[in-house]
Amino acid sequence: MAIAISEEHRELARTARSFLRDHEARAAGRALLDADKEELPAFWTEFAGLGLLGLHLPEEHGGGGAGLQELVVVAEELGRAAAPGPMLPTMIASAVIAAAGNDEQRARLLPGLASGATPAALGVDGSLTLRGGAATGDAGVVLGGGLAELLVLPAGDDMIVVRADAAAVEVPENLDPGRRSARVRLDGAAADVLPGARALATAIARTIVSAEAVGGSLECVENAVEYAKVRQQFGRPIATFQAVKHHCANMLVAAELGTAAVWDAARAASGPADQFELAAAVAAALALPGFTSNTGLNIQVHGGIGFTWEHDAHLLMRRAATLEAVFDPHSAERDVTRLKAAGVVRETTLDLPPEAEARRPEIRELAREIAALPAAEQRQKLIDTGYVQPHWPRPWGVEASAGLQLVIEDEFRAAGVKRAQLGITGWVILTLVQHGTQDQIDRWVRPALTGDEVWCQLFSEPEAGSDAAAVKTRAVRVEGGWVVNGQKVWTSGAQYCRWGFATVRTDPDAAKHAGVTMVVVDMEHPGVEVRPLRQITGGSDFNEVFFSDVFVPDSDVVGEPNQGWTVARATLGNERVSIGGGVGGPPGPDALALYREHGDRVPAAAERVGAYLAEEQALRLLNLRSAERAVAGGEPGPEGNITKLVLAEHGHATADLLAEFAGPSTAFNEGLGQFAGLMRLGSRGMSIAGGTSEITRNQIAERILKLPRDPLIK
Repeated sequence: MAIAISEEHRELARTARSFLRDHEARAAGRALLDADKEELPAFWTEFAGLGLLGLHLPEEHGGGGAGLQELVVVAEELGRAAAPGPMLPTMIASAVIAAAGNDEQRARLLPGLASGATPAALGVDGSLTLRGGAATGDAGVVLGGGLAELLVLPAGDDMIVVRADAAAVEVPENLDPGRRSARVRLDGAAADVLPGARALATAIARTIVSAEAVGGSLECVENAVEYAKVRQQFGRPIATFQAVKHHCANMLVAAELGTAAVWDAARAASGPADQFELAAAVAAALALPGFTSNTGLNIQVHGGIGFTWEHDAHLLMRRAATLEAVFDPHSAERDVTRLKAAGVVRETTLDLPPEAEARRPEIRELAREIAALPAAEQRQKLIDTGYVQPHWPRPWGVEASAGLQLVIEDEFRAAGVKRAQLGITGWVILTLVQHGTQDQIDRWVRPALTGDEVWCQLFSEPEAGSDAAAVKTRAVRVEGGWVVNGQKVWTSGAQYCRWGFATVRTDPDAAKHAGVTMVVVDMEHPGVEVRPLRQITGGSDFNEVFFSDVFVPDSDVVGEPNQGWTVARATLGNERVSIGGGVGGPPGPDALALYREHGDRVPAAAERVGAYLAEEQALRLLNLRSAERAVAGGEPGPEGNITKLVLAEHGHATADLLAEFAGPSTAFNEGLGQFAGLMRLGSRGMSIAGGTSEITRNQIAERILKLPRDPLIK
């Protein structure tokens, strides 16, 4: 739950957080609420002296020699503290000058910015004109203008730097008194010109401001969660109420989407300019409205106390509202659409460990060897070498580390080798490898890998819904095995499967998660009846499965009787073992093509499409951050549960957008209208299948945020 992943970045975050806490930055901001005049924070000079103000600047100009990746870590901590003062605009101004200024401008201007001797402010709008090195016009709202000595402002496609004493600076009463913005006008002010730098400056500003927004957003999550754990209502903590859990889960999702986008934007700064612009626009499109939303939900969870002047929640809301007003996220959404329509693609890579890279030549050679084989022989070669599922244990896999998995994926993709996507069959077979007997492994693993046998997962039951442990299907001990009677439902692909992996209750007197046994069911047994369920789309992906006196031999019990829940949980966990890959979920429409052809039908189409594409990119970035964390040997992060939830909700957004593009033709089962209608019907299944979105929110709240379970749920 932070931008930082590497240990160096986490240590930097701890340093900045400790400094702001020790100097009571939040209290200093509160003190400015009723102050007639804004002063520099008492810790301003010490903050600069610690090197945090110029962390990103060249050492020869008084900086720390780091980059934007380090700067966003500090900006996040400023956001968590809702710190007062012009630290953020000064950082942005100096980053713009460092990136776009000439040698003389950098040498003259950067040392004062790094040392704190020259507080700066940033403008992002206005209508300034340049003539002969002099600037005239309205600079609009300038962030941090109340204390600035140096102003960095846009003028056409350029950026300019002017002294504040050369401008007319008006500081009205501010919504966010802790960092006061100003109205600025120029009348022939002498200016340092940074030619053609406006797009770059916008990207830098969006990235750093979004980092502050992410910090504030995460602070809201933590504040709401901690309050919900201790606030009592109706005799128990409000954190046990599902409605409160869902608020907190939604807050974390918003914060994590913004976090992933800011992390990527900071990484993109050292790459192609158009990719940096795109990544920064994605960050602003997600992080700024996410911060605003989280400040509102934070107050909602706190209830009346959160709406009081004495509580700090409104300090964060003031900061969020100001950032969103000045750095318009709708403008960022339009830029996402514009850049994507122009063909800009954000290429994302990871720095892999040396030991994984060292294996690349042999992996490349193997990939080429497999690619040269006839298609019918490629799969057999992958199985024989262990590369059909490389993360599996030997001999079925090669026990590939996270880094090696990514190397394999790269090289196989480049060679045109496609590994089998086993889906549910793969989850079940890996569980058999982990928990099965040697006889079971010998009988079932290879036929599954070759594709000769397909498996289904028989977990869900009619009255249980997403409660997979509420098993009522009974297995009674008989000579040589068990007799199974009961019913399963929502079983994907059961009508095509040779084998089923089932939870059955073998001890009805045991506790809910005890007394469960995992068995393999022969789907061709005469006592097994599969009834396809016709869905609202007309298809039949799911089934009801009935068991009538189905005999399961002891040799087909996986694990110990009555200890099956451990095995079942392994199967559920095996969904997310592999590293890398795409976002997942069904393919969506080409939003850009629809925008070009039908954009005139949809109000604010550029903004709608940009927001949609930004979330789509963030889903990929969640997967990428998870991969980087795994490559670095870190603990699993929150991305898995969050991705599942966002994918489901993104499916609903896809249906909404597609229906608007199709317009009235959605009424007909032809052309674009048919696609829109099917998506409208089918997308609802995404937030139900595999555990409803409500259950996923509960899991996020309880497993990640550590909120207590409802005491009524056993």
